[in-house]
Amino acid sequence: MIRLLLFILPVLGIATNNVELRTKIFQEPNNKNILEISPPSRSSKIEGMLIGSAIGDAAGGPVEFVNPPIRSFWCITSKKITEKGIEELGYLFKLREYAKDAEPFAQWESYGPEGTVTDDTRFKMIFFNTLKEYDGVLTMKNFAQSVLDFRNTLPEKYQDNYDEWIPEIAYATNWALGKRENAYPVERIWGGVPTMEGQMPFLPIAALNPDDPEWCYLKSYELGYFNIGIAKDINSALVAGLARALQADGNWQNFEAAMRTVDPYDYNHVLYVNRQLIKWLNLSHELVRKADGNIAKLFTLLEENLETIYWWETWVPIVVVIACAEIVDYHPLASMQLMMEFGHDTDSYAQVMGAVIGAIHGKEVWPEDIRRTVNNRMKEQFGQNVDDWMKLIDKYGK
Repeated sequence: MIRLLLFILPVLGIATNNVELRTKIFQEPNNKNILEISPPSRSSKIEGMLIGSAIGDAAGGPVEFVNPPIRSFWCITSKKITEKGIEELGYLFKLREYAKDAEPFAQWESYGPEGTVTDDTRFKMIFFNTLKEYDGVLTMKNFAQSVLDFRNTLPEKYQDNYDEWIPEIAYATNWALGKRENAYPVERIWGGVPTMEGQMPFLPIAALNPDDPEWCYLKSYELGYFNIGIAKDINSALVAGLARALQADGNWQNFEAAMRTVDPYDYNHVLYVNRQLIKWLNLSHELVRKADGNIAKLFTLLEENLETIYWWETWVPIVVVIACAEIVDYHPLASMQLMMEFGHDTDSYAQVMGAVIGAIHGKEVWPEDIRRTVNNRMKEQFGQNVDDWMKLIDKYGK
C-alpha cells in the first residue's frame, strides 16, 4: 500500500509550486512503500542532521523531566495507531517557550523563548569551536581544552551558567589533559555510569566523513573521554550509523545496520560477553512487536524494560528513538512528537531522533519556520548557528 507523503508538505513548509515533486518509491524497514520527493543532496542531509538535532533539543527542553508527561489521545488510548493518527501526531510537533528558571544542564535563559537550546547543542558548539580553533585537528586534548575554554567564548550573561555547569565535567576534563589539580580519573565521571553525554557533542563527526562510518566511529571513540564503559561503543556506533544515514541511499534500515556492523574494536566477538549494543537494538524491535500498534503500551513496555535509573544512560536514547520511530512507520514529525510525549530526558532523545531524521531526509523535512527559529535563536544567544557549522564542515570535511 502506498502512503503518500504529500499530506505533510504544508507541515514541512514546502510549497508545491516551489519544489519539483520528482518522486520515487523506496522501502523502509517495515516494508511499507512510501512516496517521497527525490533524494536530498549530501549538503542538505548534513544540514538536516545538524539543524534536526538542534530542533529536537529545543523542542524537548521545555518538557524535559516534566512529570507526568503531557500526552495526547494516541499516546493514552488502548487503540492501535492508524495512518490518520500518525498524521495527527505529526501536526502536534512544535516548539515551546520554557516555563522554568535557567538550569545548568538545561536552558541558560530563564523562561527562555521558543527555539532556545540546552546542553545537548551547547556541547556541539564546543565541538565546532575545536574544529575552528585547532584548524580542523580533532584530538581528545584539543576537544578537552575547548570544553574549558568555552566560558571565554560566551556572552558575559552566560558565564555564571557555565560556572554552574562545568565542575563535574572539569574533573574528568582536567584529568584527560594530564592535570592532577582539580582532577579525578575520567572513569569517575557521573559515578561511573555509562551515559549518553558523548551523544551530545560528537554526532557532527558523521558529517566530516560520511563515506567512512568506521573512521567516524574511531574518531568518536578517541574524543569521548567522558564515555565510560559500554558508552564508548554505543555512542561511537551511533555516529557510525549517522554517517551511513548521510549517504545517498541512507534510511533507517542501513542506519541501524551500520550501528550493528561497524565494529573496529570487535565488540561483537568478545569472549563470553555479548555486545550490549545488540541487546538494546534488538529490544527496540521486540517492544514494538509486543506493543502491537498501541503507543501507550509501547511507553509502558519502555518504562518496564529499559533497566534505567537516571533515564540518561547511554542505551536509553537508542531504544526510545528506534522503537518510537518504528511504531509510527518512521513518519518524521510523528516520531519527533513521541519524544515529547514519552517524557523523561526528552531533549536528549529528540536531539538524536532529529539528527537521524535530518540525515535521512535532508533539511526540507523540517518546517521552515521551525528551522529558522532555532537557527536564529542560536545565533542571537550564542553567536553561532548551523550556518557557521556548515562552513566548518565544508572546510574540514573529508
